[in-house]
Amino acid sequence: MGTPDSPLSGPPSGGGATARRRARRALLRWLPRFRIAIAARAALGAMAAWFVANNLPGELHQYAYAAPLGAFIATGSTVFTIARTAMQQTIGLILGAALGLALLALDLPGFVAVGAIAVVAVLVQGFASLGIGGAVVPVVALLVLIFGGVDADNYALAYVAQFTVGLAIGVVANLVIVPPLHDREAREQIRLAVHDLADRTDVIAAQLRGAWPPPRDDWAGWGPEPSLQADDLGDAVRQARESRLLNPRTIWRPHDVDRDARMLASLRSIVHRMAEVLDVLAGAAWGLPVPVRLDADERALVADALDALGEHLRALAGLEGVAEASRASAAAIDALYRAIVERDEPESGSAAVVFALRAMRLRLDRTAAEVRGEAARGASAA
Repeated sequence: MGTPDSPLSGPPSGGGATARRRARRALLRWLPRFRIAIAARAALGAMAAWFVANNLPGELHQYAYAAPLGAFIATGSTVFTIARTAMQQTIGLILGAALGLALLALDLPGFVAVGAIAVVAVLVQGFASLGIGGAVVPVVALLVLIFGGVDADNYALAYVAQFTVGLAIGVVANLVIVPPLHDREAREQIRLAVHDLADRTDVIAAQLRGAWPPPRDDWAGWGPEPSLQADDLGDAVRQARESRLLNPRTIWRPHDVDRDARMLASLRSIVHRMAEVLDVLAGAAWGLPVPVRLDADERALVADALDALGEHLRALAGLEGVAEASRASAAAIDALYRAIVERDEPESGSAAVVFALRAMRLRLDRTAAEVRGEAARGASAA
């Protein structure tokens, strides 16, 4: 039932083609395309910085080594993070050079000057807005103290200038040479996660229809796994949003990150409710965490409802057939509810399953309506 990359998939069949696919996936995990692109931009930026630095007037070319170092540092996963890093580095360079010159002017003993730099280095780490630039301050201060010599002012100015030139060239290189966008990757990851959750509901439904208690018990502990996966997806959506800031490719490649954020919020809600269902079913199977009574007919109805939920999830992932899947889910849940209320003393655990299933269904319907509404508004605006 699982997708090829799903944790529910069984071992792949033999054959050279399968082995090649597995090797390719392993290679892409170890060396993804976006990292190769970052490496290429870093190399081009460093080479351009070296060329420019060696052709600057005056004595600046003597410190050309600082420029490619700055270009190399001005790399990252998004244009926004690269520009922010470059700005923080520039501020750190200026502060470090100023600190080194100030300590030279005071003519302090070497060990006292080093101690002062250490104090400042620790203090600037508390400035969140300075970010990675805080680590540059003590380095530049020490370089000015050690290599500044009798011409410390010009050394500090040349070093900061060359490093800043490299930072600027690195930012431009990342801005011009196919700046990365991670929005489609994030959407695809969310789609696969929704399908994975649907596959999990199929497995649980199959357990409910088999021997009871079921011989397979790993599904009862699945609760934390989709939750952790959702946390990772949250980072992916944040990075996708950041990748579109200051990125000129957004002009010809529109993408609605808010839609992805809504889908992820819906997935989080479904995962939370599914954990409640797992607790009830585990209680029915093994009496933990709380004993719950579900007879064979009720288990079959829960299985039908979970099957319908899985199809509802798949429909939402593709935004096709959502209304039909929702109606089928509602009918399956209602059938379960009627069976429960026919008992003389309905159990709270069974009622909790009905509540969780209804909450999941309504959340899926609301998300589908919101996403379609946003898509319609975007089309009309275009």
